[in-house]
Order: sequence, then C-alpha cells, then structure tokens
Amino acid sequence: MNRRDFIKNTALGVGAVTLFGSRAFNVHAGEILPKKGKRVVVAGGGFGGATAAKYLKMMDPKLDVILIEERASFISCPVSNLVLVGLKEMKDITFSYSTLAKKYGISVLNAKILAIDPVSHKVETSKGSVAFDRLILSPGVDFIYDNIKGMDARSQELFPHAVKAGPQTIQLTQELKAMKPGENMVMSIPEAPFRCPPGPYERACLVANYLKNNKKGSKIIVLDANQDVVSKAKLFKAAWKDYYEGIVEYHPDSEVKEIKAETRTVVASSGEYVGAILNIIPEQKAGSMAFMGGLMPQGRRWSPVSALSFESSVHKDVHIIGDATDGDVIGSMPKSGFVASTMGKAAAASVMAMLAGKEPVSPYLANTCYSMVNEREAIYVTGVFEYDPQTKKIAGKKAAGGVSPERSVLLGHQAEDWAKGIWSDTLG
Repeated sequence: MNRRDFIKNTALGVGAVTLFGSRAFNVHAGEILPKKGKRVVVAGGGFGGATAAKYLKMMDPKLDVILIEERASFISCPVSNLVLVGLKEMKDITFSYSTLAKKYGISVLNAKILAIDPVSHKVETSKGSVAFDRLILSPGVDFIYDNIKGMDARSQELFPHAVKAGPQTIQLTQELKAMKPGENMVMSIPEAPFRCPPGPYERACLVANYLKNNKKGSKIIVLDANQDVVSKAKLFKAAWKDYYEGIVEYHPDSEVKEIKAETRTVVASSGEYVGAILNIIPEQKAGSMAFMGGLMPQGRRWSPVSALSFESSVHKDVHIIGDATDGDVIGSMPKSGFVASTMGKAAAASVMAMLAGKEPVSPYLANTCYSMVNEREAIYVTGVFEYDPQTKKIAGKKAAGGVSPERSVLLGHQAEDWAKGIWSDTLG
C-alpha cells in the first residue's frame, strides 16, 4: 500500500463508524446533534481522547458523549516502529472506533475541527457545530520546522518524521526497502520534551537490526539534540554495543540546523551528514486544536492546565489532556500513549464530579513503555505519578516504577501483550 492508497482507504473508513455521510452536511452548515441533556464532547480520538470518551460512558451510560475525530480509523503510534522494518503490518496497528459506538453508545463523528468557542460552548466542525457542557481536548502534537533552514514543505514531504503513525510510516517503510546496501539513514532527535521519549531510540535499534540483516555495509546515523539518550539510556546503549557496533553511529548534543535537500545533507551542530534516507524528527508543540479559541497563551507551545482536573488555565469547562499538556505547569511526565490514556481516565472522573457540582477527583497516573531492541527482545520503563495538593503539581512516586534490569525475550512477549492490553482498554 502506498501513501495515496492509505489515505484513500482510511478516508473511506474501512470498518469505522461514521454518523453522517459526505452529503449530509456542508461546512458551517449550522448546529448538528442538538443537545437535549448534559453533554461532554471529546475532541481527538487518540489514546487520551478515546479513553476519556469510553470511561465517561462507563461512569454514566446516560451521559451524552460525542467523540470527534478526523481520521476514520485509530492508528497506533506504539508498535509503528515494528511496521517500519517489516515485523508488523499497518493493519496490525489500525483499529475501528465501532466498539465505542456500538457497545458504549458513544456518538463518533468523523469530522475536521475548524474552530472552538469556549465562551458559547460550541465546536465548529466540517459537518456543522456541536454544543457542549464540557469539552475534553486531546490535541496530540504538531511540529516546529521554522528553526531548521531548508525544511520547507517539499523537504517535509521528502524527509518524513513518522512520529504520527500513518502515511509517513508507509513512506519510511518503502524507503528502507528501496535503500541500497552501503547507503546510510540519518535520523534526528529533537530536544526534549517530545512524543514518546524512548521512541526514536527504539527506532534506531530496529532499523539497525533491519540493516544488519538486509543491507550490508549500511548504518543509521543518530543526531540527538539532547546531551544523552533521554530514556532507558543504559539499556539502549548496551544493545547498540552488543548487537549494532558499527551500524548505529550516535552523536549526542547534535542539533539539526539545516537540510540541503538536493544533496540529502543534514547540517548539525556536530558536523554534516549525508544519507539516502533522512528521517527528520523536528521539535514539537501541542496540536492545532490547542491553539483554537484563545486556549493557548501567547508565546507558549504546550497547554497550561490544572494538574488537579486538567481544566484549561485560560477557559473553564475545557479540559486538555495528553501530549499537549505543559509539563512545567502540571509536573514533568513523559509524553506517552499510556500517560495520555491515564489522563483520559482521570479527566473523565473529574468531569463527572464537576458536572455534578462536586470537587474534581485527585488524579493518580501511570506510565508503562516497552521498547523492542530487535525482533525478539525488549526493555521497559514504568512510572507512577500522583497529585500533590501542596505544590499543585503531579509528581512521580519515588518508590514506584523504574527500568528493566536487562533486555529479554520474555519482555518481548510482554511488550506485545502490553500493546494488545492498551488497545483493548482504549477501544474495546
């Protein structure tokens, strides 16, 4: 499947639930789904949003819950690195929203969000406007290209980040297959914070394993803007040393400054590097929804919210969860799918309490992240976080969490079970 076929198929919504056909509404067609009782609208159907919608209905089946998501299918970022190297297929990480609709009674609206009015409590979509009592935003992330010279629209097409699983995952997969033995791939890692801290380092391992088995003489050059590997450093470096000596070339404190598209050259603070494949992962910010309706204060790139209820610091009745939240405001946590999922549950509990005129529920969050270092072995990191009423921030519990002592095949099996578990918890 190429990018065009992928976009075509997901647009058709294979196996997905769509409330309205393409002829039912035009842009700005007026209000749709008139509100009759208490309603929560969830915007964004990733791990945070889909989980929030599901748990709202589990807490109160009579509550009117509308999930608005532009994509017709859920595509998982976790496990997408395995798709890049042929260990999984796109169908293995692509799921329908149908169970949320059929089993839990959630109204799933496949539409693009055009505007948010937190004052009049309305969301404008490509199929009309939807009213809400409370809104939960799960915007995900977007990308900052302005600080990389030469990273124009054409370069963005040529050199995918593949951080959002989907068409760019397919593109990078095809580029790896077409790569000639002896050619190199250059991958950049932005300064933290960014989505899934271990993700790029897992990608380095899996690509190196693929090159080792299929592209003799090739290597992956990793340009990391951080001073060191930001997650599971000891375990990743051990895998590189034991399995990928001479295949993974790691350069810390190496910020990308410029892209020369014609020669496929990356100019970094540590030097210039040429690759047949350039996998440029830029710095990140909250997704576009977070900047609508005056929700984002000027000069910020992450959403300030209450660490207690995830309610926006700018507008009441709007809650923001997931990768888009500002760690400096709520407390430092990884921007991961698992954290987004637990935020979705915590926000759902607080929204239910606040709709009933009660105090929000103190959040208790967790993170678990497995990373494959080859086709069989994995490592993991875990963390537990709770709200501190004195600092009004969420902090990690010192005695809870940690990293795996070593890599193992058993952890590789557990990684697959973990993925199936979170997919089921979010969508099943």
